[in-house]
Amino acid sequence: MGNHDEPGNFSQVNGREKNFFQKVRNLGFYFIHVQQGTPIVDAEVDRGIQFILDNINLGVQSDHVFIVVHHPVFSTGEFGSHQYFSQKIEQLITDHPELKIRATFSGHDHMFSAFQKGSQFFFVNGAGGGGIDQMTDSSYGVRQWPSEELHGPQSVVADNCYGYDLHLDSWMKFTRTEVNFEPGKIVYNVRDLDSDVVLKSYEQPI
Repeated sequence: MGNHDEPGNFSQVNGREKNFFQKVRNLGFYFIHVQQGTPIVDAEVDRGIQFILDNINLGVQSDHVFIVVHHPVFSTGEFGSHQYFSQKIEQLITDHPELKIRATFSGHDHMFSAFQKGSQFFFVNGAGGGGIDQMTDSSYGVRQWPSEELHGPQSVVADNCYGYDLHLDSWMKFTRTEVNFEPGKIVYNVRDLDSDVVLKSYEQPI
């Protein structure tokens, strides 16, 4: 998720492929590069999705698949959603249930958001650097938060609010999402990095 360091002179980072697959035991991870600027470049989205399709056999061999990408699929944060990217990920999940995609993890917006569509979860954990997005500021207009947290579906009032109707929870906090495999389910614990308190747990039957 931390592709802000890619333009720098870091040979270990620049030496890897922008899109790649990593398998850890029975877990498959697609790491997808999407141009870190704003707005997202659609051609980068297409290349990332095509990489998954070209390497779909790698994911099919995994019991659980996760997509890791810097830009969020859905977000209530500063930059919000990019509809073209969101719809491409939605289409991928719909068209390829054999991939067993459980969740996507992203950053970019400096706060936490969780969304759910069907059985899949979409998490934003923007804790890599910089300050928290001050989403209660009036400068965000129709996307301004009424308080430092949001819960439940929100109104889709602008293009970068795509997916707000799928919203579960958002906090103006730096968080870590912990993934725990338990019999018959995956449990995602959202932990506040300042207080070390679990803010919310989400269960996903498998």
